[in-house]
Amino acid sequence: MRSILACVLLLTIAGSIFFVAGQERQQEKKSAAQTSDAKSTSDQIEVKTDRFSGVITVKLKPQVILEKPDHQMTIDIETKLGEKGQLDFEKDDVTAKVWFRSLYKGSVDFGDHELHLLIDGKPLNHGKISGGDAEATDENMRKQRGFRLSTFFVAIFNRRDLEQLGKAKNIEMRLGSIEPMLSQPVVSILRDYANQVLAQHKIARERKQ
Repeated sequence: MRSILACVLLLTIAGSIFFVAGQERQQEKKSAAQTSDAKSTSDQIEVKTDRFSGVITVKLKPQVILEKPDHQMTIDIETKLGEKGQLDFEKDDVTAKVWFRSLYKGSVDFGDHELHLLIDGKPLNHGKISGGDAEATDENMRKQRGFRLSTFFVAIFNRRDLEQLGKAKNIEMRLGSIEPMLSQPVVSILRDYANQVLAQHKIARERKQ
C-alpha cells in the first residue's frame, strides 16, 4: 500500500514539475516573440549621436505608403537635435524633414503639390510642399520594377506636428490625386518615430543645460 502511495506521490510531483516547466517555456516563447516584434519596429528607426558635437540624428527608413503595379510611394524622415546656433526661442522646436518619394510608370497627377493629412480625423495641412520635379529612374529600376519616373517632395514637420503624430491611430493623406489610407503597421512605426524624436529632444535639451 505504501509503495502505491509513494508511486502516486512521485507521479504527482513529476506532473507538477513538467507543468511548471511547460508554462515557463511558453512564457519564454511569448517574451521572445514580443522582443522580436519590438526589434523589428526599432530596426526601422535609427538613432545616432555625434560624439564630437553631441548632435542626435533620428532617421526613419523608407516606409511604403502606397503600392500599386504602376505607382509606389514611400515616406522617410530625418530629424537633427541639439544643433549649435539655435536661439533660445528655437530650442523648444523640432524640425523634421519628411520625404515623399513616388516611383511610377506613366503619369501621376500631383495637383497643386499641397499636402493634406487627416490624423484621427483632425486635419494637419502643410500647404504646398517643395519638390515635384520628375526625373528618369536608372536602368536597373526600369528593368526590375518597370518604374520609369521618380518624383520627390519634402515637407517640414514641427514639434506640434510630431506630438499629433505621436498619438495617431489612423492616418489619411492626400497629395493631388493620391489619397492613401496608411496601413496600421506604418501608422505604428510613424507613431514610434515621433515619440522617439520627442524623447531624444528632451535628452538633447538636458545636455545643453
